[in-house]
Amino acid sequence: MASLEIARRKRDQQPLHSLTYRLASRRVLHERSIGSLIVVAGFSLLAAVSSQLSHLGFFGLLKGAFSVYTLILATTYFVFGSLLLGLRNARVKVNPRLSPTYFHDLLAIFWDPLSWVLVSFYVILTSVLHAFILAPSSNASANFSELVVFINEKGIPQINERYILTRTFSIFFGIVYGMRHLIYQKDWLAFPEIQLSTVDYIFNNYWKQVVSSAGAFSLRITGTFWIVYNILLSRLLVKSAMRFVANDIHYHVPQYGPRWYSFGLVIRLFFTSFSISIFLESVHIVCDHFLSKKMNVSGSSIDSNACLISGLKVDGSNTTPETLLTYHAFQELAHLAGHSAARRRDIFSDAGSSPSSWTQISSHCIALLNKAATRINTVPAKPSSASAGKPISTGALGSAVRRRLPPGQGGAFESNIFRPSKHDHFFDSLKGPSTEEILAKSRAEAAKDATKASSSGPSKDRLELLAFRWVSNKVKELALKYPDLQRHISIIPEKEILRSTDDFHLILWAFQSLARLVAASYNEDNYGVVQKDIPKVLETMLALLMTLESFLLAEAGSAKFRSNPYSAHINAQRLTIVRSYAMLQALKTAIYQIVVTFRGQLGEFTLASTYANRLKHFVDFDE
Repeated sequence: MASLEIARRKRDQQPLHSLTYRLASRRVLHERSIGSLIVVAGFSLLAAVSSQLSHLGFFGLLKGAFSVYTLILATTYFVFGSLLLGLRNARVKVNPRLSPTYFHDLLAIFWDPLSWVLVSFYVILTSVLHAFILAPSSNASANFSELVVFINEKGIPQINERYILTRTFSIFFGIVYGMRHLIYQKDWLAFPEIQLSTVDYIFNNYWKQVVSSAGAFSLRITGTFWIVYNILLSRLLVKSAMRFVANDIHYHVPQYGPRWYSFGLVIRLFFTSFSISIFLESVHIVCDHFLSKKMNVSGSSIDSNACLISGLKVDGSNTTPETLLTYHAFQELAHLAGHSAARRRDIFSDAGSSPSSWTQISSHCIALLNKAATRINTVPAKPSSASAGKPISTGALGSAVRRRLPPGQGGAFESNIFRPSKHDHFFDSLKGPSTEEILAKSRAEAAKDATKASSSGPSKDRLELLAFRWVSNKVKELALKYPDLQRHISIIPEKEILRSTDDFHLILWAFQSLARLVAASYNEDNYGVVQKDIPKVLETMLALLMTLESFLLAEAGSAKFRSNPYSAHINAQRLTIVRSYAMLQALKTAIYQIVVTFRGQLGEFTLASTYANRLKHFVDFDE
């Protein structure tokens, strides 16, 4: 009995989380989902009460807040808000959809069935909510549920044009908001460095991101629809409705021609659209906050190292973005590497297992950095007149002269950056394979893998990518006949350039975690499990650094496309270049962190000659 009691106590003291990161994060995801639903319920009640402002006025809102109609309307808001919350969780992306022009955005939306489903969802949502808001229970059947009404108590059938106007506005509002959701990429998640609490985040961002945005959108959409309907659509829609309902209903021009309705109806449409917009924007801000907030789940697991390592596995494909849980795992790794000494010592002390925790963590981070370098290095070099005539004159990039070698020689870089100083013979003892040999071998292996993948089965590219390629080939064929069109198309960057900095936050967290762990191992690693891998870590970081520098030298000067009026809302090339510069500076900081910590022991490490020459600039503080 005593042994059973001891076993029971040990079982109760053990954490309930699983060894895998996916299962360990399930509880956190459930808690966040429940919290999101509670917040959506609160927003639903506020939206239902504020929607009756045009009906009840300020003094009648208190009475209307406790009516059955308010309960039904709040329930409707909550149902659609919960569905939108589920759609956002299902469609969430950690990288923006980078499209060079609005045409590419619209083409991607047109060829994506899920985009059609999303737009249809918004149309149904706005139609139902408008029917509830604009038609309270007292006059719903009289004014809004019938297309044909009898006026003047004479039994003359006429068209209820007010019904047509409100239904048309609902459909128009749903389509425009759905396209706005897709083009402005509300499914793209950013990961801020400083994450506030839920209350602080909503309080600091609600007015600008929700109220101002919803008010401006509702004002534009109501004004545009009002002008277009009264000038262009009124006569057409009424005639179509008459043909649809009955053939014996006559159209009277003085009564039902293009005319301006009262401003009272305009104000009601604006308030209803504003209520719906502010509710939807509130749901979006809740999604953005809860989905990107750190989880910190591995520390409570049975084996924290094994749980974290299971979440660091990256996909081997260069085009497939990583999952959201992979982002959370690397985010947690970067946090513990810089702020949790106990977790770092736990990683360093795990030297008995094979492979050790450090070996698995470093291999996952290095695999991610190699994947990023390969993706950037495969960008086709396109000569730019702007970059040829006006080279970049930054101190960091201007201190070296590099050129791209032919692919047959590995596609590496040659440099004449070695400058004599008091450390002339510091790297004389460093030997190893050259950069050209390393990259030539990696390219040969990548070519074999690509050939094997292409011969194993059909292409797995998505439908919109196939559409992009087909349309782009057709457009290029037509462009050959028209020089002006060819000149405009030539300034649009290639899709490889736009995807070169995918998983931006993931790459930052990977090399920052490596640098922090290596620097901390100088005092905390009592078994020497980290020191033997420092050359490999430095070579990986330097390879990515050289690749980024070459990419910026080749692409940063092509500034023509940035001022194109037809570029997409998120300027793809500008975002790529800004990300590359930020990644370059952060990577230099990480390398300096290792060099400064192990400055006295760098001569004992063996690096390839090209990496050794590049590393000398960090030793001399020339970067």
